[in-house]
Amino acid sequence: MLDNIDTLINHIQNKGLTLDVNLERPIYVQPEDRISYRSIRILIIIGMLDAQTGLSKEVVASLDFLLRNKGYQKDFILQYFRGKQYIIKKVAQFNINYVVENDRNIVQYKSVPWDLRFNDMFMFLHVRGLVEFLGNKPTLRVRLSEKGKEVFEKIKDVFPEELNFLELFGKRLSEEKTIKIITEVIPNSYWRDNEKFSNK
Repeated sequence: MLDNIDTLINHIQNKGLTLDVNLERPIYVQPEDRISYRSIRILIIIGMLDAQTGLSKEVVASLDFLLRNKGYQKDFILQYFRGKQYIIKKVAQFNINYVVENDRNIVQYKSVPWDLRFNDMFMFLHVRGLVEFLGNKPTLRVRLSEKGKEVFEKIKDVFPEELNFLELFGKRLSEEKTIKIITEVIPNSYWRDNEKFSNK
């Protein structure tokens, strides 16, 4: 074994190359850092709400924010279902001990939390034929393609917590109410902290 390593090193050095061995700890890439993981979660959002007329990108961005920041979910649910008798059951299944972490890539855009990489995620899904766009700006909407629906059915069970949250809203999420509430649920301190991160 050692002879083989010595031979490899000699071959590298004979080619005029330098052998570099990094003994530092490996850098682990978190799922949130992978565009494929992030994009598939968007696919889950669109698939769960199953709107034939599609969803606005702003609503998808708002729900994506809530799925990533579970600390805001309970407040959102309380406001969304305010006045409904079954609200207690809907809220009971959520843990209030989640820690909210600021994501430096989130900015406030059209009053909703917008990830700077969001358009890349939509493009990731679109070039693979998983989503299709309806209409034109500023009323552009997105929905699953037939291929996207097939992928959604195969992969949705990988995201149980996301499914648990999204299925509360059935198939008729009020987009206007969602956007209005999301602007109230996220405190101004979140944006102030994010602004500090962005300026570093």
